[in-house]
Amino acid sequence: MIRKMRFAGSFYPSDKEELEEEVKEMLSLKKENVKMGIVPHAGWMFSGRLAGDVIGRILEKKNFIIFGVNHSGIGGKISFSMKDFQTPLGIVKNNQALTNKIIKKLDGEFQKSSDFRLVSNRRLIPEINEEAHENEHSIEVQLPFLQQSQKKFEIVPILLKNLDYEDCKKIAKAISEIIDDVVFVLISSDFTHYGKSYGFTPFKDKVRKNLYYLDNEIIINILNKNSKKVFELGEKSTVCGVYGLTIATEISKIKEYKGKLVEYYTSGDVVDNWDNVVGYGGIGFS
Repeated sequence: MIRKMRFAGSFYPSDKEELEEEVKEMLSLKKENVKMGIVPHAGWMFSGRLAGDVIGRILEKKNFIIFGVNHSGIGGKISFSMKDFQTPLGIVKNNQALTNKIIKKLDGEFQKSSDFRLVSNRRLIPEINEEAHENEHSIEVQLPFLQQSQKKFEIVPILLKNLDYEDCKKIAKAISEIIDDVVFVLISSDFTHYGKSYGFTPFKDKVRKNLYYLDNEIIINILNKNSKKVFELGEKSTVCGVYGLTIATEISKIKEYKGKLVEYYTSGDVVDNWDNVVGYGGIGFS
C-alpha cells in the first residue's frame, strides 16, 4: 500500500532533478550526534532551509518516528499509517513491525489509567487511520530531506490531535522506551500563527518583536525541559504542533537529552509582510 504524494508542486518541487538540487542546497553539512529533532513544515520557500538544516545534521539512522499534526481533524487522537509514502524521489518504506510495537506500548500505557474506559470512549487509544494521513502535509514535506541525507531508512508516521497534558506524558514514556541508537524521533511543528487569517491577533503593533517574544518563551521551556509549561503556552497560542513539542520536551527530560536551538525566524522575515505571520523553530537534542 502506498500513500501517494499530495504536496509536490505546491509545498515543494515536483520535478525530481529540481527537488534534488533544492534539497542539496538546504541540507546542513554539519553532522552531529542528534537524537531527536524539531522541524517546521510550511512550504519550503518559508521553512525548507531550516528543516534541511536540522535534518542534515542527523547521523545515519534506520528508523524515524515522525510526529505530524492532524490538520484535517479526521480520525482519532493518535492516528498511525501502515502505508509506504511516495515523493518525487521514490518510495519511503513504512516500518510496520515498529509501528505495531509502538501501538502495543501505547495501549499498555493508556490501559494503566484508572479512567481507561473514558479514554477508550474518547478514542485516545491509537488507531490506524489512512484517511487522516491522506491530505496531511506535515510528514510528507520532511521526507525528501531524509531521502537525500539517509542511506536506508524506514518511518513510523503518527498524527496527533486534541490531547491533554497527561496523554502527552504517556506517549512520551512509551516512545522513550522504544528509542535506541537506530531510532530517531522527528517532531514536525510550526510555532505561533499570527493574524486575522489565523484568528489570532493579541497585539497590533510591533508584530515581529511580540511574535518573537511569544515563541521564545515556548522555546526556552522546551530547552529547560518544562513540558507542562510548553503545553500550557502552546494551548493559549496557535502553535499547531503543541502535542509533538510537549512530547519531545518530556522525552528530553526522561532521556536526559540536551536541546539546542538551531534557528528561529518567521514567514514575515522571509517576505517582509506582517499581516499574517507564522513562526518557525528548529531544535536538535543530543
